Amino acid sequence: MSEPISPPPLRALEPNRLLAHLGNGHLGLRVGRIPLFNGLAIVNGFWGRHPKDGIPAFAPAPYPLAGDIAVGGTSATRSPDRVEFVSQHHDFGTGELTSRFIFRTDDATIKADAVSFCSRTHPALVLQELVVRSDRDLDLVLTASIGTAGVPGRWLDAGTIPRGEPRTADAWLTWESMGGARTCGLVIATLREERTEPVVSIDAESGLVSISQAIRARAGEPARLRSIVGIVPDLAHDRPHRQAALLVGRGISRGWDALRDANRRAWSDLWRARPVIDGPEDWQRRSDASFYYLHSSVSRASLASTGVFGLAYAPEYHYYRGHVMWDVDSFAFPPLVLTSPDAARAILRFRSRTAPAARANAALHGTAGLQYPWEADFERGDEAVPRWSKTDKDHVTLDVGLAFALYANVTGDQLFARLEALPVIAGVAEWLLSRVEPTDRGLEIRHVRGPAEAIEPVDNDAFVNLAAITFLRRAADVVRAIGDEPPGEWEAAARAIVIPRDRRSQAIVNHDGFRGDERLGETPEAAAAFFPLGYRDTPEVEAATMRFALRYQAPRYVGTPMFSAALGVHAAWIGRRKLAAELFERGYAAFFDDPFDAPDEFPADDDRFPQASPMLANLGAFLSSLLYGLPGILPTAADPSTWAERRVVLPAGWRSIEVERLWVRGRPTRLIAAHGAERARLEPGRRGWLRDRGTELRPLPAAASSGPAARTGGAASG
Repeated sequence: MSEPISPPPLRALEPNRLLAHLGNGHLGLRVGRIPLFNGLAIVNGFWGRHPKDGIPAFAPAPYPLAGDIAVGGTSATRSPDRVEFVSQHHDFGTGELTSRFIFRTDDATIKADAVSFCSRTHPALVLQELVVRSDRDLDLVLTASIGTAGVPGRWLDAGTIPRGEPRTADAWLTWESMGGARTCGLVIATLREERTEPVVSIDAESGLVSISQAIRARAGEPARLRSIVGIVPDLAHDRPHRQAALLVGRGISRGWDALRDANRRAWSDLWRARPVIDGPEDWQRRSDASFYYLHSSVSRASLASTGVFGLAYAPEYHYYRGHVMWDVDSFAFPPLVLTSPDAARAILRFRSRTAPAARANAALHGTAGLQYPWEADFERGDEAVPRWSKTDKDHVTLDVGLAFALYANVTGDQLFARLEALPVIAGVAEWLLSRVEPTDRGLEIRHVRGPAEAIEPVDNDAFVNLAAITFLRRAADVVRAIGDEPPGEWEAAARAIVIPRDRRSQAIVNHDGFRGDERLGETPEAAAAFFPLGYRDTPEVEAATMRFALRYQAPRYVGTPMFSAALGVHAAWIGRRKLAAELFERGYAAFFDDPFDAPDEFPADDDRFPQASPMLANLGAFLSSLLYGLPGILPTAADPSTWAERRVVLPAGWRSIEVERLWVRGRPTRLIAAHGAERARLEPGRRGWLRDRGTELRPLPAAASSGPAARTGGAASG
């Protein structure tokens, strides 16, 4: 396989463009063009009270990569006009950012390189190496700092760390988020070549915890200062600064070079799961960028799942406040379960942990079971939507249930299915059966909003009802796969739920009484239920629904967040390769405008919106298109050899999609989807010891399999 494609080096400041984003699922950084000067940090699960309405929102944390270079009485941070930006290179293959700049004093010219990364193997740690070369011999001071200037919140306490054996870190800081909501602890250590002791400075007034090292630099020879900063929120530990100190101490004992090597090996291993596209070159670049930003946004260390923009922050725009929304379960989760099951499981465990809040939420709505909120906060999982209106967004509960079922089907982890998935699946089913209303038409779901988020609720929204049918079928299959028998009403309800159809064409339409010219009527909710959601009906109904969406909805909808990146799959499924290529261009390629190849929320040429990236719903929908939609893969509880369900049709100019290693039923599995092939191929490899873990689900009996005859349930509605 070829190496991942990284964005070209940035050679101009571009001050109005977003800063580079580094992350590992626990930490997310925006790193300044001159890393020592500015940047910001987001910590998974660290939140504050929004100053506008007091709603929980992600809170910026102190910046861990600040620092300085000083020669005599001249320092870079105090004389920024003496600093010249040279370049910045974001290496997606290793998750490293290399920044180059020049610091000119009256007596010398100093060239500096800074390498920064968030450790993938030790996720609480951020590392940086500052290497300087002077054009003459001189004495200089290199400084590594934790910076709090401009960060909303409050400095609580800080101090030096006593020397000990084994070696300890240098200093610590406890920081309180905006509104006094939560705290996080930061600890810094420097690793230096000089034998002289560093100088520790704790300065609350300037907002710096700094470690400085005096160095005698020789002309042309490198002088370096390496730093390790640990960041822990109190969601993870009641004494976060003490825990951060222990984690930094662990990092010191491993060594800076060893941590860097481990991070590189972890990324290299993860990249084996990248989709490789044999087609127009730009698509491989976009695919690799999408893969990088997804996996830099969530990992096994994501205790509070992740947000719509991962752990990234766009200072000029943030309608979303980092809350956990259905975008994560429906768009980011499916690619993760195949490429990084541990990261996918972290998303599910947030939902498991916050199930008590979902049960209370259901009770307050007068329903049973689990009702997950539209925007969940980071701690309890309570509803945190900032608006006072637009309720009835109930499909998020079904999205959560479908994610648990997908994980059980893909991994075959029966222990997880029984102990963790089944309680949530049963709770979601209990909620759904208390939410439907029996009428002479069947079972209806009234007063609901689908993904279009209409101003007024509708009856029998196609996406919601088809998600309900799909969930109940998959839930029953999961129960059978672990050796039990599901409640009979689950599949009976799936057969009875009303499906809104156009009587003439039999296409499924958005909702009861749907009109094509209604506000937001262009949202292809019914087509999106087939993909990416995974609903199945007869081939005739599927084709009719796709044709309707492509003719009447896609031309007006393309360029909107989320489903736009999947529209090309809808065209490919009915054999329209040229249209598929066009829709991928307009529905996803057009969203790239960041200098580091991060896909935005809206197309680049839409000047109504400032930059906001990486948008996980968009990139997740695209990666799902590569891994599921275009190959025609639908994971079920049956044997994976049955998952490829249709002929492979790729966009015009695309010849194949291959993945060296996905994880299927605990085994490394190769995916090969060649255009024109009767079916895509999933080729399982050998199960290894511990790493390739997982157990096989028992194949379902023929009568219980999810074949076409079993998939066409649901009560039709004109």
